[in-house]
Amino acid sequence: MAGKPNKKAAKKVKPSGPVATAVLWGLDPSFGEAAGEKGDCVREVLRGLGVRVRVATPPRLGDPAGAFAGLVGFRPAFTDYVGPVPEGEFVLLCNMNEAQVNGFIAGCREAGCSVGPKAVLTKHNKLWPLVRLIEAVAAEHAQMSR
Repeated sequence: MAGKPNKKAAKKVKPSGPVATAVLWGLDPSFGEAAGEKGDCVREVLRGLGVRVRVATPPRLGDPAGAFAGLVGFRPAFTDYVGPVPEGEFVLLCNMNEAQVNGFIAGCREAGCSVGPKAVLTKHNKLWPLVRLIEAVAAEHAQMSR
């Protein structure tokens, strides 16, 4: 059967593990012009590191942190979050190795867009609703800043 093209489907290559992801809160224009500009800068640093960016929205604040990270077995909450929304900025770094985390911190510092409260996804906080994690890290950050 000469002349017929080979119609085998190309195999999709799946990543060997969860994709490096950063979840941003309070770093978009809905929080003001300055927050939007800072968020653009932070996203540029993350893109340079090959990190996927997800922006958290108020209805999704009740989702477990692991769902934002794309971990297997984690799903968004069944209903939208309707409680109070946290003030300020926050970054959750998920599935990133130490070099990527350090690169993010250094890159933001160099670009002039350092973010205050931030956390790394852990086996302990992956179950927490994002709103709870943001509030806990913000409180910790406030204590350390005194």
